[in-house]
This record gives sequence, structure tokens and C-alpha cells, in this order.
Amino acid sequence: MSTTHNDSSSQSGLRVGLIADAERLEMLAPAARACSLLKMIGQAGMAQAAGLPDVPWFDDRRVLLEHPELQAVLLVTSTRRDAELGARAIERGLHVWRLPPLARNFAEATEIAADAKRAATVYRVASWWEHVANHVWQELDWPDNFQPLFSELRIDTRGPGIQSWRASLVEAAGGVLANDGYALLEALVAVRGLPESVSAAVGNYRRPPGEAACETEDTALAIMRYSGGGTAMVQATWDLPSSDHHLNHRALSGETEGPRASARAALPLPSRREIAPGYLEHHGQDATVKLTDEEALVIAADGTVRDRQPLPGDYLADELPRFVEGVRGDARDRAAAAIERHLAVSALLETIYLSARTGHPETPRKFYEVQGWPVPR
Repeated sequence: MSTTHNDSSSQSGLRVGLIADAERLEMLAPAARACSLLKMIGQAGMAQAAGLPDVPWFDDRRVLLEHPELQAVLLVTSTRRDAELGARAIERGLHVWRLPPLARNFAEATEIAADAKRAATVYRVASWWEHVANHVWQELDWPDNFQPLFSELRIDTRGPGIQSWRASLVEAAGGVLANDGYALLEALVAVRGLPESVSAAVGNYRRPPGEAACETEDTALAIMRYSGGGTAMVQATWDLPSSDHHLNHRALSGETEGPRASARAALPLPSRREIAPGYLEHHGQDATVKLTDEEALVIAADGTVRDRQPLPGDYLADELPRFVEGVRGDARDRAAAAIERHLAVSALLETIYLSARTGHPETPRKFYEVQGWPVPR
């Protein structure tokens, strides 16, 4: 497929195929239906009855990828399958959009990044951080000369059933941390970069009645040390009861009572949310900057909220137009920049999981060195 053929999307909707499983399709469907810049050629991966209405359904993903009118593909399946289908799509000369994580491990991630660099087409991995970054950096009244000395990331949400691909070590990059913790991990890397060392522990402690435990972790804890003496703590859990930090978040958001507080107490399965509930806090000498899926705050040392800025929702509704912009040549460098950041998150995840196995501090730098990939500054 030639570049000229692909660029014809500037005259009409980008002709895309959707390959999704039922677990993630429900999350993407509203954004896909609402994006007028896309023209759906076909869909595959889900049961026919679960697919988008009025979009041709294919019982074989490979047949859809070979469709002669196709210009791009949206991949919304497991991490393993998205990586494999993305590689096949690049070979076909198709543009690719998919959800993170980039890969199941750093070696696989660098292969994808190298293929994406060589390709004449756009390979975009969605980024929640890009969706909120301008609001965080430009609209929030950051304290003068703010320096994060200690960062804290917490995610507590409902986990998947044992049938979910997120419970499988073969299909997923990891469990709660690699999936529901991913968006805030990306935000942590974007602000603080990669740590010098990581000490971590992960485990499988919970299981629904009558089911086996997940292969992937339902609990993860990591302590990170940065050059210059700064530190960070990451804690992510599936299926634990609400704890005090949930109540503190509601109090800061003014949600201690009323219908919105009640709605938070009965959160839906994470597969039905774009971003899992949680928070990332950067503590400095005199203030704290807090980021949630809904807002960014500056909090003084005495607990007073100095500034509060709402963050935009509809992360995926913003992602698909960004992808089309990249295909049309308006923002091709965005996709490359996002992949480098996703690479860093992949290195951080693998460092956490390695430290949990060895019981010793590990460094993300070793993965870059082994793969011969430049270490980000």
C-alpha cells in the first residue's frame, strides 16, 4: 500500500479495521462511533453479536488485515495479540493504533519500537498522559521552583476474572500494575524520569469465590530511588476493600456524601473505565501536587488546596483524532515521542518484576544496555 494511497484519508475518513475483544471493545466503542474522521471497513476478534452495529464482521482477523481498502487498524485485544497483529499490519503498510502496554517485556518493546521507526506508516500507542499533560503543566499553578522529593502512586480497583487475558502471563505484560496502574506510571515517568534503582515485591493474594488465582499479580509494591536522593513509592492492588486513602481522595474532591460519592463506592469493572481510579502525588518541601483521573491539585503543607484544575475526560475520544492527525502528517513526531515514553514504562515494569523475583534492587538501565537502546535522560 503506497503512501499516496494512505494519504487519501485527508479527502475522506481514514478507512480502518477494528480488531477487538469483548472485554475492551465496550471501552472503545463510544469513541469509535463518535469519531467522524474514521470510516469503519470491518471488525473482527469479538463475537458477531457483540460487535459494532452496521460494521461488517469478519470471523478471521487475518482476512480483515488483508482487506484491499484498509488504510489503518485499531487494535484492542491482549498485549500479546496486539503486538503480533501490529507487526503484521506494519508489513502490510497499514497505520496502527493500539492501547498500552507496548509489549509484554522490554526486549519485545524495543523490537516494536525499531519496526515502528523503520515503517513508513504511523504506529501510535495511546497515551493518557498526553491527553492531560498541557492541563497539568500549563493550567495548574505549580509552586515556584517545585522539586518532587517523594512521589506516591496508588491504585486500588476491581480485578478481572480468571478467564480474562489480564490474568494470563502469556497474554499480558503483568497484572494490576501493568494494566490499571499503567496511566499513572506513565505520568510518573513523564515527570520524574526513570529511577536509578527499584526494590519491589508482587504477589497473588486474592481470588473470587470458586475461581483460581490470577497468574498475574494482584498486589504490587515498589520503592524507587532517583539520582539526587529523591524517592517514590508505588502500590497497586486488585480486589482489596477501600482504604483510608480513598476517603482522603473523596474529601479533597468534595465527595464525602451525595450521589457522586455513592457512585464511587460502587465502581464498575476496570474494563469499563478508561482510567482506573487512583492517584499520583509529588511531595515537595512546601507543597504537594496531586494527580487523579479527574483533576490536578496543589496542596499546601497544612492541607489547604491552593489550586485545583479539572482534567478532561474522554481520553479515547481525543486519542482517535490524534491518530488521524498523525496519519495525515500533521503530528507524525507525536507517535515516535509516545513510543519512547512507553519504552521507558516498559523498562520500569520489567525492573519491578525482576526485583520481585530476585529480592534485590534492580535498575532499568540494564535493560536498555542489554538491548543496545539509548538510555533516556
